[in-house]
Amino acid sequence: MKLPIILSAILFVVATMAIFWVASQSFDAADKTTIIVYIVTALGGLVSAVFVVYGYFVNLSVFKESQKPKLLLQVHNDRRTLEGTSVNVHQTVLQYANLSQNECRGLNLELSLVSDSEVIRIPSLFSNSMNIGPNDSRTRDFPTLVYFRENGIPAAVIKNLEKYKLRAGYSYAIMGEKVSSYYDYAWNPKKEWWYIV
Repeated sequence: MKLPIILSAILFVVATMAIFWVASQSFDAADKTTIIVYIVTALGGLVSAVFVVYGYFVNLSVFKESQKPKLLLQVHNDRRTLEGTSVNVHQTVLQYANLSQNECRGLNLELSLVSDSEVIRIPSLFSNSMNIGPNDSRTRDFPTLVYFRENGIPAAVIKNLEKYKLRAGYSYAIMGEKVSSYYDYAWNPKKEWWYIV
């Protein structure tokens, strides 16, 4: 609300200076009065226009915000028996949901391992772009260490997983604006457990 007030104050100052300038000229009284009335009328019109345009942009911003889907993205832990064996392994469970009544189009989900010096994208978990409908909830899970080994994550990284953060992020575009967010999780090697950072 500061912007239209500041612009109105600037217009008022300019109009006041114009009125003083007109008053100091050698016009007759009728002409001075006519010009001052024009200046005041123009000032009123410009101040109204400033507030109308500002109101339009505020309403557009509120409308755009109301059309954004409300997304939930969480990493959960589980333990399951590895298929075809009797080995009980840690399972990373990624839950994602659209909690709003608005469809989310072009949603990109990404899981990465992040350290101070590198970002390693965890491949083949999600399609490049997906749509998720209103009140839609989904999960994607994988046997953590086994999946990392089988999908090109270096053995040195897996061995020192506690030095990396698991970054779960999403992005999508709506009305020309890119929206993105992420959440970081740290690995506890003793418990084999992700916890939020």
